[in-house]
Amino acid sequence: MSRDSLKSVVRLIDAANDTESVEEQFLHDLCRSIEMNASKSNRKPSQTFKPSSMNCKRNSYYQIVGADTDDSSGTTHTSIGIVNSGTDTHIRIQDAIAHMQDNGMDCRYVDVGDFVFGRNLEDIVVREKNGSETKLYNKKYNISFMCDGIIEYKGKYYILEIKTETSNKWYSRTGVDKKHYNQAITYSLSLGLNKVIFLYIDRDMSNKKAYMFDVTDEMRQGIIDYIADVDGYVERNIVPPKEDIPKNICNYCGYQIQCRKDK
Repeated sequence: MSRDSLKSVVRLIDAANDTESVEEQFLHDLCRSIEMNASKSNRKPSQTFKPSSMNCKRNSYYQIVGADTDDSSGTTHTSIGIVNSGTDTHIRIQDAIAHMQDNGMDCRYVDVGDFVFGRNLEDIVVREKNGSETKLYNKKYNISFMCDGIIEYKGKYYILEIKTETSNKWYSRTGVDKKHYNQAITYSLSLGLNKVIFLYIDRDMSNKKAYMFDVTDEMRQGIIDYIADVDGYVERNIVPPKEDIPKNICNYCGYQIQCRKDK
């Protein structure tokens, strides 16, 4: 949103506030401040593949070529709150896992940087560490991602991926969500581990479910082919054709406006 447009919206809100009670004005100002702060901190995505978005070649194409994302003014204080709540839950769960060994359980939270160095993963760069999360970059395949963690449980290594969701989704969940398959496979491709534990947490009641996802060589090859295909479209400067993508994936895409333009 342009500065002039933002000022116009603020004037309209201020005019509406004249008829509201003090507590209503405070609430609206609070929500508006949350959205404005989020807008200030928004950065253009890096031109790399993102595992959580690798369900649509067109989305990946837009990321690689550096296309503009949709106007961030559509981000609401509620959606920002959901993201922040998920981040807080991640931190609490990661802290609890880190203390499992202290509580006599055969589980150790593995430092991802140490794991990368110890396994001599030359294509993986450790870019940043934030608590138990580690930002990694795969030079070979141009993939950047945040790893929730690696655990050594009962003598075996596993990639850990934490997901928060609504109670309705959680209660009906019977396994790993299909839209998370490619994310797990991409992590496996980068870190050389075949097993990914998904921990699904009920956002409302903090109930938990865990599922194992086993990655095969065939799955990893599929991701390699996906990347090569997208890179081919980038080299030819051709937007990939639209795919039959589930609505729940399209609804969270940051390139919906550009996608509609490209038909």
